[in-house]
Amino acid sequence: MFKRIIPLKFIILFLLCCSQIDTAADIIILSNVVTMEETFPRAEAIVIKGNKIIFVGDEKSALKYKSDHTVLIQEPDGMVLPGFIDSHVHLIWGGIEMGECLLSGLTSQEEIISKIEAYAEEYADLNWIRGNGWSLPVFKNGNPSKSILDKINAEKPMYFLSADGHSAWVNSKALSIAGLNENTRDPINGRIERDSKTGVPLGVLREDAMALVESFIPNYTKEQIENGLFISVKEANKFGITAILDAGTESINQKKSEEDYFDGLDAYREATKNQEISLRVNSSQYASPSSWRKDLKHIKNRRFINSQGSMNTVKIFADGVIEAGTGALLDPYVGTNNFGVLNWDPDTLKVVVSTIENEGFQIHFHAIGDKAIRTTLDAFEYAREKNGSNNMRHMISHAQLIHPEDIERFKKLDVITSFQPLWAYPDPYMKELTIPVLGPIRSKWNYPLKSLLSAGARITAGSDWSVTSLNPLFGIEVAVTRQKPGSPDGEILNQDETVDLEDILKAYTIEGAYSLFRENEIGSLKKGKLADVILLNKNLFNHPSNSFFLVFMLSAV
Repeated sequence: MFKRIIPLKFIILFLLCCSQIDTAADIIILSNVVTMEETFPRAEAIVIKGNKIIFVGDEKSALKYKSDHTVLIQEPDGMVLPGFIDSHVHLIWGGIEMGECLLSGLTSQEEIISKIEAYAEEYADLNWIRGNGWSLPVFKNGNPSKSILDKINAEKPMYFLSADGHSAWVNSKALSIAGLNENTRDPINGRIERDSKTGVPLGVLREDAMALVESFIPNYTKEQIENGLFISVKEANKFGITAILDAGTESINQKKSEEDYFDGLDAYREATKNQEISLRVNSSQYASPSSWRKDLKHIKNRRFINSQGSMNTVKIFADGVIEAGTGALLDPYVGTNNFGVLNWDPDTLKVVVSTIENEGFQIHFHAIGDKAIRTTLDAFEYAREKNGSNNMRHMISHAQLIHPEDIERFKKLDVITSFQPLWAYPDPYMKELTIPVLGPIRSKWNYPLKSLLSAGARITAGSDWSVTSLNPLFGIEVAVTRQKPGSPDGEILNQDETVDLEDILKAYTIEGAYSLFRENEIGSLKKGKLADVILLNKNLFNHPSNSFFLVFMLSAV
């Protein structure tokens, strides 16, 4: 039996237990029902029996299903939606990080130092001091020094992942354990930040250089991984998320063989098989440039599917991120000869994509810069020419900087975009580390949601949590305003790319379901579909768009 979780202060109607449908309802909700069905977009009521929706329509007809045991919920000012689907998240990773030194949201060096000092003192028994969430704009050039950490504790190794997940900040002890010094070469697709005169590492590692230290950190235990999963599922449910795509499951332990340790994919397989979590999960595994054939063989051996979860998606990193200078660009970063880091030889990537696709896998790309996106689209085009048209529903996530000439290719190649809408406003990352290095023309290409929709492409939405907030309502607000949440007078990023509320709700629901190959089961409210249903306290269509972030899930009745 699947546990039904109803946390305090909200209701999530996630009824995955099995029962025989009859005319008596378990739950009837009378409210503003937004179905995400084109033929009947709105309704007055929804009726649920067991794990299925048995009626969507008018209030009078819905009440015919009422019995003495029916829970009747009446919220005339509320809004009923399909459960939100996060199409790019690192859920277990985020859950584990919640138990480490969290630096998210801290806006000054003093705050960050104070938090690390307190954590190091409280957990003095740890062999490694680990944390995450530091913001690059807090430090000059996004490059904090190892000396800051050395002053806190020079005897224990420290490793802190940045908020965007593409940089690591370490102390001298960690560098020493890993054997990194002025003579260490940068790895392929990675960079060690160095003193310009001596070449000595400064304490920040970019992209694949992070693994030079991370590989020395002890694996998470089974208990830590399972706790991280259960904690993060509760966090997701709190925000009305009922299904996800975990974009790179083996971020936890990076299991590469049938070794006798437990990893994130094991956790998802067991939890979904045994129906221990109130979430539907599509998980994924990485393929790397230096080992992709070996990776693919391993991934084939680990694929699985059950009624609640699966792993049939391969994750590929095309490049890094613009704020760290590693996003791959067609033209150099302003004032430099740096074009960023394209992780794959373009011709090799074509072979990789066509081979993986031919094995029946969906491919989920991380692609940020316009060169990375174009190279990825070229690879998909090659695969189509080689394998023929298919229904693999490949995805490009983030898709930050799309060259205008490539917009129409998404529709032509049936490539889905997984945007992180919360990133599409002028925050410090954008204002200080992105727009200045792109210049005025390219900066107008940032996160072109509207352009893709106008070209007939499919878009989905995700959080990339723990990089940014897991709450879909934050992303929904930014998608329709392109402003900081709660800031009606705030700066706007490319107003022409704002989207309608209906379109971004589709991205978080029915389009998300399509990307997970589950559009016939979830993603809209229709008789016979699974009852992944959420209830908000406000009707977003009657609510100021700059305060969507204040809307929440209703209390259980």
